[in-house]
Amino acid sequence: MPVLAIVPRTHWLNGWFLRLFTRPVIRVDGAEASAAWGRPTEIEVEAGIRTVAVGARYRGTSAVLGAQETTVDADDGQRVRLEARNGFFNHQPFTVTRPAPSRDGSTDTPS
Repeated sequence: MPVLAIVPRTHWLNGWFLRLFTRPVIRVDGAEASAAWGRPTEIEVEAGIRTVAVGARYRGTSAVLGAQETTVDADDGQRVRLEARNGFFNHQPFTVTRPAPSRDGSTDTPS
């Protein structure tokens, strides 16, 4: 079974604000999971094309803001590392991407 390892990150300009007042939220095929800024959340999924979105929820509210859906193809036994980061302005949605491999070939990057 594939695993999605999703790391929610903030933009350097407004990250302090989001880390102070919000919690990241991950949605995979409509199912919601809580997350932590800068830490991977691992979610087992069925093989195939999955819909992923990451957003932020202000403390004390129920709405998830900034979530923009993207699709990810996950094969059996695969661990797919994804990174989600909001834009320069606080109101810009989170973009979910695969991080570039490091020099040693891994895609794990520090927070």
